[in-house]
Amino acid sequence: MRGLSPDSATRTALNDGIPEPTGEQILLADLFDAVSTLDWHFALANSDEKKAKPKKPKPYPRWWAKPAGRAASPSRLAKLEDARRRKRERERAIAEGRIA
Repeated sequence: MRGLSPDSATRTALNDGIPEPTGEQILLADLFDAVSTLDWHFALANSDEKKAKPKKPKPYPRWWAKPAGRAASPSRLAKLEDARRRKRERERAIAEGRIA
């Protein structure tokens, strides 16, 4: 399993249908956050004190990271699983040629 690429179907299936990020995706997300933070610090330091301060940038969304401190309710988990099931069925139907 460890020798498979992060975007392989086997690793995705074992991860509840969520593809694992590649090293490049993780690095680019971290780089995006660093540049955004530096830009924010620069704007904050050079802004007029009489005007409103710029808002802190939001971090780059990381679909592979579980949200911290957010417990998923059973109904939310059921909805997510149902959506994943429908997606798998739709992909299967496309692969079989039943739908375009």
